[in-house]
Amino acid sequence: MKKSFLFDWKIHLIALVLVIVSEFIGIIPIKLGPVTFSLLPMLYALVLGIILGSLKVFDAKSMKLAGVYISMAVTWLIVQVAAGTGPNIVTILKAGPALILQEFGNVGTLFLAIPVGVFFFSMGRQAIGAGFSNSREPSIAIVGNIYGLDGQEGQGVMGAYITGTLIGTVFCGLLASLFVSLGLFHPYALGMAAGTGSGSMMAAALAPVVEAYPEMAEQVSSYAGMSQMLTYVDGTYMSIFVAIPLSEWLYKKLKGPERYEKKQAKLADKVTVDPEAEAKRKRELELAQEALKVEEQSKGEIWATRLKVVILSGIFGGIANAILTGKGDAPVSFVESLPGLLMMFVVIMLGYAIDDFLREHTKIKLPNIVYMSLLGLLFSLPIMPFGQYFYDQTRLIGLLPLCTPILAYAGISAAKDINEFRQQGVGIVFTAIAAFIGTYVGSAAISYLILKAQGII
Repeated sequence: MKKSFLFDWKIHLIALVLVIVSEFIGIIPIKLGPVTFSLLPMLYALVLGIILGSLKVFDAKSMKLAGVYISMAVTWLIVQVAAGTGPNIVTILKAGPALILQEFGNVGTLFLAIPVGVFFFSMGRQAIGAGFSNSREPSIAIVGNIYGLDGQEGQGVMGAYITGTLIGTVFCGLLASLFVSLGLFHPYALGMAAGTGSGSMMAAALAPVVEAYPEMAEQVSSYAGMSQMLTYVDGTYMSIFVAIPLSEWLYKKLKGPERYEKKQAKLADKVTVDPEAEAKRKRELELAQEALKVEEQSKGEIWATRLKVVILSGIFGGIANAILTGKGDAPVSFVESLPGLLMMFVVIMLGYAIDDFLREHTKIKLPNIVYMSLLGLLFSLPIMPFGQYFYDQTRLIGLLPLCTPILAYAGISAAKDINEFRQQGVGIVFTAIAAFIGTYVGSAAISYLILKAQGII
């Protein structure tokens, strides 16, 4: 018997409730001494979803389905980031090799973080999710699209994201203070290294540099701001084509799978298995596996699922945006955000269509977010007849509100993996910290060398 189009209504309804509740709670600033960071609605949506899943509000099948839907919800975030690129393309090209090439410093992240996860904690593929970047919002979107957030890679990036939210700002401030005192790098290089893709982390890393070199405050801040923008512009491509392939290679080179299996075998020897509980768990997994038959549907059924989830997650993002902006001085109603949402929806669907065509007729098999990102950039270019309008309308929709529905689905999905996450929790925290260090030091080092070669410092 064919399923009803809205057979999964409960997942979407709860996701919507999580979005609304989380946005009404709002952003909560936390001040610890001289450093301030914020708890964001997307974090509440994640935690509340996990709590509901742990309370058995959802069965294993629904949690698996929610994991499938994450990769569709993240498409909005990718297009929103790409749409901000076009008007800045000339500035980026003029930024010079130091600002552009310092992005390769982020590769230092994985060469420090993944060995920490593998050697010290025998982590599974969580090490890839937590170690390939500093795990901010775009990283969640990339992992969700390539791997899915309900797998080990998703556990890694989500754990690192939570780590960054809670202690990342404080840690980046302390790290920047340390390097200011060491005097290893020029203030300009430290300014570039501050642009990590997180506004709060950038502010924390920038503050000690500006305080130590007030006469250079304007220049250092400009370098940090440009670096921050470039991180959003080329971060997607850097992650997909450089960081993730290198992470996969390094994880295998360090014998990560073997170390993980040995650790799991030792844990299994210490645990007494309840036959009834084990049988129940296997049955739940079998039922959950049926949900993954979304991948085996006909083209028409796949497109129907895409349309449903993309439309609903976009509506949820628009509602979140209206609630969030309604608390400020420049409110944007849901109706006002509709033109931007509709244009982004067109980009997403075109991206899916291009991906399907290339997979069917060529050997090209890239993540579909690559096409969506390129289309978002293209449509926002000033030379396009509608470029300025596309940019203006998409700017009415914030990045953070689009993240809240993603993490609502992620929370619903994550509850099934909570035991696995607990086992790797400490490892993920230290791997994330290693990633923060690698990102900052790698970017600062490359920036310093190129600025030196150019004779700027």
